[in-house]
Amino acid sequence: MTDHAAQASEPKRKGALVVVGALGIVFGDIGTSPLYSLREAVLAAGHLPIEIAVPGVLSLITWAIVFAIAVKYVGLVLRMDNEGEGGILALATLLGVHSSPQRWGMALMGAALVGAAMLFGDGVITPAISVLSAMEGLKLAAPALEPFVVGLTVAVLAVLFVAQRAGTNRIGRFFGPVMLVWFVVLGALGLVGIAGNPGILAALSPHHGILLLVHDPARGLFVIAAVFLAITGGEALYADLGQFGRRSIAWAWYGIAMPGLLLNYYGQGALLLQTPSALENPFYLLAPHALRIPLLLLATAATVIASQAVITGVMSLARQAMDVGYLVPLRTVHTAAEHESHVYIPTVNAILGLLSILVVVGFGSSSELAGAYGLAVATAMITTTVLYAAALIRRRVWPKPLAWAVAAVLLAVDLLFFSANLGKIESGGWLPLSLAAVALLAMGAWRVGNRRTAKWLAPNQVPLAVFAHREERQEANLSQPVAFISRRAGPATPNTLVLLDRLLDTTFSRAVVVSVGVAGRPRVSPDDRLKVEALAGGILRIDVTVGYMQSVNLPAILGPVLKDNGIDADRLVYVVGFERPVFPERVRTPGDVLAAVFAFLARFTERSTDHFNLPQRRTLEVGVPVRL
Repeated sequence: MTDHAAQASEPKRKGALVVVGALGIVFGDIGTSPLYSLREAVLAAGHLPIEIAVPGVLSLITWAIVFAIAVKYVGLVLRMDNEGEGGILALATLLGVHSSPQRWGMALMGAALVGAAMLFGDGVITPAISVLSAMEGLKLAAPALEPFVVGLTVAVLAVLFVAQRAGTNRIGRFFGPVMLVWFVVLGALGLVGIAGNPGILAALSPHHGILLLVHDPARGLFVIAAVFLAITGGEALYADLGQFGRRSIAWAWYGIAMPGLLLNYYGQGALLLQTPSALENPFYLLAPHALRIPLLLLATAATVIASQAVITGVMSLARQAMDVGYLVPLRTVHTAAEHESHVYIPTVNAILGLLSILVVVGFGSSSELAGAYGLAVATAMITTTVLYAAALIRRRVWPKPLAWAVAAVLLAVDLLFFSANLGKIESGGWLPLSLAAVALLAMGAWRVGNRRTAKWLAPNQVPLAVFAHREERQEANLSQPVAFISRRAGPATPNTLVLLDRLLDTTFSRAVVVSVGVAGRPRVSPDDRLKVEALAGGILRIDVTVGYMQSVNLPAILGPVLKDNGIDADRLVYVVGFERPVFPERVRTPGDVLAAVFAFLARFTERSTDHFNLPQRRTLEVGVPVRL
């Protein structure tokens, strides 16, 4: 091979690796849906003859996958990115609604928060139902182990969540190859089943789905709700856009994931038409008895990967919520230098792990848990559609009539799935709604509490320019250079600097006022990251702007600027202020309730010293009590 040919083939090899990697992270959740979704949909058809139920369900699943995943997400939504990043909060910041004072902006941000809250609930349920459905294969592969299904599921989940501290890169190194094998096996098993009854391919016609719904309209919504299980996980396509890019995700979907899924569903359908009793577990019964143990092991690996994909997505979502000011800042560990979105948040991980295990123990089987699954995802899909439509219209991607028409069609289908899933509330749908309500309460309380804190601090604030001129007329009594760090950008003097001046009469020979703000875009280039201004009294003001997908090593960012201004970075003392919210004396209004929740959440706030990677030996923290 010539050097030119070798160089030309290198991008192709890298592209192929990215496509395989997308299989593991992006399609893990939807890739494990064949374990339970067809079975649940046929069961939902109730007393209908198997000759009507199976082709009808297959037709509905086929066109749900085509429309919701292939057309909506891969074909349309993935094209709407925020500098390469996707996800519901990335879409909100693309629209600029995360800080909009206008009613329409607040309404859209509210929709984004509801969608984000629902995805937190999904992060609890997906690991539980995925791993549990795989382990239920023991009932067929090794019946003697059936009593241990729940216990083994709990053990697998415990190992999975404990392993999160190692980072997505380490534990996910083989995700792509394993999922490639998984989709190939799905397709192969499906082809075997189809070969036994090729007539099942007639279910490709949408009239079979319509016939099923018309035959028993009363059960139609139950069937649609179960069919929706086949596309849960589709929302992950958009959240993982930044890691793989639209082209790689599209190649992985159209070339591997979608064919494997559809072939397997049709293979299961062919089996059910020949052997209706296989409805007990058509996925495992599709395989020869000798291959069920290996298939069980592969399915367990695939469901662990599916769970990992959702956990990673929730972690990234939580970090975005923190950076745009809607979630308490928690300790965050970056686990991959080449992927800023790969983060480990111990508190979030512990909550997800504990709740997932409790869900498995509480529900006991994937059939019982299926009632709790889907409602959160359906709601998240609606909010994504609303924000996507707003972006289409505001950014004038298409002519307005076309944009409105596309939005109406997408929203109509989403609302159909949502209304179908509403029937699950009593049978388990209350669970994701409850989890989402708690997440939404936390996000709303944090936003309201921050506003009340800012209002409480406002009367005592002094413009930095005024403070600097006053300092110019006084003699410095501290030669050590000091940097005052604030997460709030603006013209006001940091409270810590005002306190030290008033209470201790301290003046500085060199004072650096640093404010760190998060931009409404994923990343900020080094050229646009710093704004420096020299003020009177030896005060240097530095505004640092980072993207919401970037980590902040403040000493490294400030180093060159400090050197240029004659400040020894190795002698610099960092002073960090923080507010300690005090519970309201009386709780009378909903705002007081949110303030009380804010005061509770503030106890878990990550220290700025850790968040900004400040040297602990040269950092002083000053707290101010705030009565909300």
